[in-house]
Amino acid sequence: MRAKGSVTWEPVDSLVDRQINAEKLHVWPFPYSYPIDVRFLILDRWHDVPMHRPDHLEVVVFESGELGYEVEDRTCMLHKNDVIVVGDRIRHRCLPRDSSQPEARAAVLSFLPQIVHSGPVDEDAQYLMPFMLLDSPCSNVVPAQRGLSREISDFVQRIRSELPATSERSRLAVKTYLKMVLMALVDHYSEIAEAREAFRRRQRNASRLGPALEHLERHYDEPMRVDDAARLCAMSACCFMQLFKEAMGQSFVAYVNNFRVGRAKGLLASTSKSIADISLETGFCNQSYFGVVFRRVTGVTPLAYRLSYRGSLPSVGLQTAVSPPSTVKMPPTQ
Repeated sequence: MRAKGSVTWEPVDSLVDRQINAEKLHVWPFPYSYPIDVRFLILDRWHDVPMHRPDHLEVVVFESGELGYEVEDRTCMLHKNDVIVVGDRIRHRCLPRDSSQPEARAAVLSFLPQIVHSGPVDEDAQYLMPFMLLDSPCSNVVPAQRGLSREISDFVQRIRSELPATSERSRLAVKTYLKMVLMALVDHYSEIAEAREAFRRRQRNASRLGPALEHLERHYDEPMRVDDAARLCAMSACCFMQLFKEAMGQSFVAYVNNFRVGRAKGLLASTSKSIADISLETGFCNQSYFGVVFRRVTGVTPLAYRLSYRGSLPSVGLQTAVSPPSTVKMPPTQ
């Protein structure tokens, strides 16, 4: 590990490689209750890592050197000031360094989408357009000549200076700086005709889910089956599930569980309600099942989360699956 000014550089193999699980999912251990992190990585890897996808969103600024990069079925060479946009549905990896290549370094901004927007049809969702387009023909590598790296690097540094974002002011600052990063990327992709059309298509799909989402906004803690949600959208259950996964990036059941855990986290952190009461208030059938789902999503128990958030225990790294927007209310499934 080496330091450069206020920046601490970490070897990529000691930080990232160990987080890729057997399912080839890269699980980011967010060290704070606010799910955003900034790391400065030395990409001095001499061994292969498998193609994997992150459970979060990433913006990577390639700060020096050069390195091979593979994303889905494409391979390219990364150079200084290239910017990489990585969504949670894209498989990628950096290739091992060749002995003839100069040492490569990158600043990595990792976050969950719930920081940015309050719902899939909310206008703030447009900030995430670049991540929604990565399964289209659009490239996820923004070349250096586009001139985005300096602007993005500046905001990434500002985000880092505000972490762990424990105050309302610091969280507002982090969210503002993150939106500036995303706005720069939105401007870039908006100039690409393929990107514009792909984004409009996703917006149309999300809008078709509007009736169900509006109902769920009011009744998230009540039982509701996939059939009920599909009926509100005037479509079959099969069509609804397919459209839901395309628009939201995950299944209806996974979305529901992740959202309800997000609601529970807020109650655990901000109230003295019992865990049993919180489990029922967030739509879980009992405390035991609540505990199982909560731990599966966050990596810790509800009690450990509450104590960690309140400072009764050392900070707990919350390993999360990609969560839906934390304020889009979804109901329990039956």
